[in-house]
Amino acid sequence: MSVDATTQRIAVPSPPGTLSESERISVLTEEYRALYGLLSFRLAAVDRRLPVAGGALGAVLGGFSALPADSKLVVLLAMPPALTWLMRTTISHSRSKEDVLRRIDEIERQVNQIAGEELLAFQSRHPNRGQKVGGRSGSGIVFAVLAFCFTALASCAYLVGPMIGLSAHMLIAYWVFLAATGADIARSVARLRRYRYQKPPSDACPLFVGRR
Repeated sequence: MSVDATTQRIAVPSPPGTLSESERISVLTEEYRALYGLLSFRLAAVDRRLPVAGGALGAVLGGFSALPADSKLVVLLAMPPALTWLMRTTISHSRSKEDVLRRIDEIERQVNQIAGEELLAFQSRHPNRGQKVGGRSGSGIVFAVLAFCFTALASCAYLVGPMIGLSAHMLIAYWVFLAATGADIARSVARLRRYRYQKPPSDACPLFVGRR
């Protein structure tokens, strides 16, 4: 048999329903392990990045009085977009964690159903399952970053007055900018609380096209 013929034969997917119960459990278990590895990676990434980003932004505000006048204005203009980025990336990680947790929950239930007994139960029996997006740690990180962002915005509102010397119109415009940033951040957190994991239908996967 030629190499091309062998490749074509291997590339053709097997008909649905041909896997044994042990093979199905094995496939689901491999995905289960991969998802837990992905979950650990995301948690480690958040744990490393948030302290660095938050510490850098806090240090800039803490040393604000020592900056030249031109640099102060740049910092005050750059701070709201930086806080928006910090909040949105944190929310994105929380949504991703929620997706992983819900898929792990599904796999546990599928394995238990195939096996006919409860073999996996950590996520499917977790007391906080589905109550908080991203779990307790994800929700806690989001609200910690939210508190930091609002504190930083309030600091910007306080620092812009006595240290920059802007006109009244410019001050009002900047305060409106800060308020709009705070509203956007709060709206992003509110949307996160309504987020629900939704798996796409199987007919959306190219593997199953034409099998009906």
